[in-house]
Amino acid sequence: MQTSEILDELSDILGAPIGTLSPKTSLTASGITWDSMALLAYLAFLRFHFNITLSHTSCENFRTVEDLLAPIKMNKLVN
Repeated sequence: MQTSEILDELSDILGAPIGTLSPKTSLTASGITWDSMALLAYLAFLRFHFNITLSHTSCENFRTVEDLLAPIKMNKLVN
């Protein structure tokens, strides 16, 4: 999966318009919804598309979109 496709999926999860996210986007930025439902959707996205399982507590310190991308990049599952 290409990074742009992942960002589009994350946009959907975070309630942001498609094409507006970058790795530097803060999860507390205006128009971003990083709440418990978004967290569950993110964890399901990782599991479904990349077979990555994270605990919700491992996401507590996520502050930017780059933090959301890190588990995928660590597993070298992004092009």
